[in-house]
Amino acid sequence: MKGSLFVSSLVVLLLGIVSQTWCSDGIFLNTQNSYRLTGSPTLQVVDPTFAQSEVVRTIFTSHVQHPSIATSRLRDLTPETARPRIEQLLATATWFNGKVATEAEVEHSESGATWVTPSILGHTRTDASARMFRLGLTGSDGSLRYGFTFRHAGQGFILTPDRASREVWSEWETGWVTFRNALGQTWNNVEGETTRSRLEQTYGRVGLLLNMPSWPELSVTYARNSLNSTLEPIGIAPQRSSNHTLEGAVALRRPSWDLRFASSYILASDLLRGEADSSIRAQTLAAILRPINTLTITPILAYRQEFQSWSGVRIDNPTASLAFSYQQSPQLEFSTIGNYSSSRSSDGLIHSENLRWRSVLDWALHSSNEWTTKIGFEAGYNRLTNRATRTTDLEDISGLVRLSVAQR
Repeated sequence: MKGSLFVSSLVVLLLGIVSQTWCSDGIFLNTQNSYRLTGSPTLQVVDPTFAQSEVVRTIFTSHVQHPSIATSRLRDLTPETARPRIEQLLATATWFNGKVATEAEVEHSESGATWVTPSILGHTRTDASARMFRLGLTGSDGSLRYGFTFRHAGQGFILTPDRASREVWSEWETGWVTFRNALGQTWNNVEGETTRSRLEQTYGRVGLLLNMPSWPELSVTYARNSLNSTLEPIGIAPQRSSNHTLEGAVALRRPSWDLRFASSYILASDLLRGEADSSIRAQTLAAILRPINTLTITPILAYRQEFQSWSGVRIDNPTASLAFSYQQSPQLEFSTIGNYSSSRSSDGLIHSENLRWRSVLDWALHSSNEWTTKIGFEAGYNRLTNRATRTTDLEDISGLVRLSVAQR
């Protein structure tokens, strides 16, 4: 497995030092229920003030989580009693008076081996495939910040399964100028099944950010990534491609609204077709409006155009979305989001439209020192129209009423 020796060494080193420090100051936190988003490659923010007088300080936390799996149709929601369960063990450590922070995380999804998808080609998943482990480090030295992350999730893990990634990054800030860069790699088929292809993507990214007080924020980013397939079984076509991306963005931030416009140009090359290049232009305009403290409005407009030089085909993809979020009080919240997207090619082989809408109303009927009673209403609508092939049209409307009584 990629990086297994490197990862094993880091785990042994971290846990060896962690165990000694934990025994010395006796810090252990155990929370029965946690709604912390797991599996994220970013580190928790460490407050350096609590470690000013110590060289190393370590904290263990244990969590049990029942994640909600996102679905486009309400009828596909899982009953509360059948939700999967994730157990998590996290160790965080700060070094050198808070200048360096490290994390080691292990998670296991008890229902992951059979809940998400059926086993591919009849293979039986083991308990190891339902695990995820992650390592991370962030450090700072004056104007320089740096770090690395490594994540490995088996095929049976619930959140972002069958994927591994590793990345190193750095950031240097001086005044109103910030330089950022990162190098990383991602791949699937982490268990190395010979019946499936493995897609490996390697990327590099460098960016410049200009942020002067009272001025718009300007940024320029260049990225390059390559995609290669390995473990190529018979009957599955190999893949080799390379992309170059240049993006420029300008952002304005005010107390009652935020506005950002980004434009990018992508040059994509299919290395197996020789001169099969595609050029992609994309523009995105996004805003966040806060007319009152309890209301947030988020409109987004985007347009993407791809031109395939090897076939002469142009593909247009306009999209638009609008979201509202209203919180009258801690007891009453309402949110709704709608989006429209379409895809159309100049040769007429692609012509589809997608319309989605979803609304959620949460109301806390009663709260006491021991119990909280909540009722929620959800409604959704989804319509997919394929004008090139009418047989694939889809229309769905659904609703859900959820009643919960939870102990505080």
